[in-house]
Amino acid sequence: MVHPDAELDDSVSVGPFTVIEEGVKIGAGTRIGPNVLIGKNTRIGESCQVFHGASIGGDPQIAGFKDVLSSVEIGEHTVIREYVTIHRSMYENKTTRIGHHCLLMAYAHIGHDCQIGNHVVVVNQTGLSGHVEVGDHAFISGMVGIHQFVRIGAHCMVGGFAGLRQDVLPYCMVEGVPARLISTNSVGLRRRSFSPGARAALKKAFKIIKEPDLNTTQAVERIRAEIENTDEIRYLIEFIENTSRGIIK
Repeated sequence: MVHPDAELDDSVSVGPFTVIEEGVKIGAGTRIGPNVLIGKNTRIGESCQVFHGASIGGDPQIAGFKDVLSSVEIGEHTVIREYVTIHRSMYENKTTRIGHHCLLMAYAHIGHDCQIGNHVVVVNQTGLSGHVEVGDHAFISGMVGIHQFVRIGAHCMVGGFAGLRQDVLPYCMVEGVPARLISTNSVGLRRRSFSPGARAALKKAFKIIKEPDLNTTQAVERIRAEIENTDEIRYLIEFIENTSRGIIK
């Protein structure tokens, strides 16, 4: 069932028993599987795949929610596997956003007003509460629970079954319940061609951050004093200074 006001490129394929509501726009080459619900005003880019049972653009899970005009936007070449749920924004004219080249595995949940970067992987049965931000190239393993308003930095790795209550630093690896900082995401950084010097600088920075005798402000001061101010270190410090929930250490 495709609403007459939906706009689908001629090359889009749609499986049986799928419902596409008004105002939806779907780009060229995208394939929509069977038994999918795509809620009103959702925008899906080119060359995406949406597998059966996914629900995109549904109402946010908020007690007493009053209907507003809001949306979900999904970039190009993104894959959404079976029974993924992505909810639209709770605010009028605002958007829950998924970037390009992402992979959301089966049963993942993306809550209202989340902002997901490019090349992000979210593994099976992981749940992002509302307003979560995820940087580019982040990898979030399976069965992870993420508190609302948490920020997850670019190029990080979150271990399976982790519980995230505070912000996850870029370039790092965290695991556990509650999660703790391990060190750099060494495998991910090597795969993305970060230089040995950059990796070493980040490893030193994380070692300083983990020192039990230093608070976060003191750790940042030591990083500034002892480590070269590269692009990676600048982004790390900016991320820390813009946290509202504190960082995982």
